[in-house]
Amino acid sequence: MSSKLIAITITIFCSILLPRATAAETVLDTIERTGLLRVAIREDAAPFGYLDAGGNIRGYCLDFFALLRRKLTQFLQRDIIVIRLLKSNASNRFQLVAEGLVYLECGPNTISTEIQVPNQIEFSTAFFISGTQFLIQRDNRQRINLDSNLQDIAIGVIRNTTTEQYISDRYPLAEQQQFQGSAARMRGVQTLQQGRLDAFVSDGILLIAEVERQNLPLQNYILIPEQPLTCDRYGMILPANEPQWRNFVNSVIESKESEKLLSRWLGSLIADTRITEEECRTIVDSK
Repeated sequence: MSSKLIAITITIFCSILLPRATAAETVLDTIERTGLLRVAIREDAAPFGYLDAGGNIRGYCLDFFALLRRKLTQFLQRDIIVIRLLKSNASNRFQLVAEGLVYLECGPNTISTEIQVPNQIEFSTAFFISGTQFLIQRDNRQRINLDSNLQDIAIGVIRNTTTEQYISDRYPLAEQQQFQGSAARMRGVQTLQQGRLDAFVSDGILLIAEVERQNLPLQNYILIPEQPLTCDRYGMILPANEPQWRNFVNSVIESKESEKLLSRWLGSLIADTRITEEECRTIVDSK
């Protein structure tokens, strides 16, 4: 077997203590020394990171990690780089990076100055744009008037997200039900399907992807409003004060290979999210 064979080992850890870099080492130095690429992925955010029917992690972010590893082997001229994968969620995603357990967390992380994040982290360049929308059952459309205060309307949100804060600020009289943990979005959509919520609110791409992942009939659901209420740029979470690492990750995000990965993973969702993406890009570009 050729000594140039590149091995990929992906090990999933729920919680683990990993060797830290020394103060003098950069992230790239540590990867070159150890041969370990420590990253984290969501398992509740299809199509970016999620569990399939067999309980296996899938999604754009997983393929992005493989692309990142290939680019690193070329850049560092290192034959073997092993991917170590941790599970992240909306509650721990910032801390995983801030505490040095991973060098990168990939998921639907809104780049915003309106939320508090640890000083030890920063965001990559944006790799996707989405926006806040309400997922409702089509038969319930007349009950939801977004121009009202939504008093007595049962709305589901995921805890510790920008969406939770947005709904609290804009619709304080709504009956908010919070979901948390790795199964938050799945349980929220299930609760909506069971009729115990009037709406579940999140980013449009994530809502449609979750409906599709649960094999629910798409024709029974709609997203409102057609133009999203917010425009959220997704960035990967990186350690602060690591300009070489940030620039390297950004170069991979902006590569043609990464664009092809997004197109492949969006697949049938492209038609459902095109209006959202185009509207958001228009707003973002005009700022």
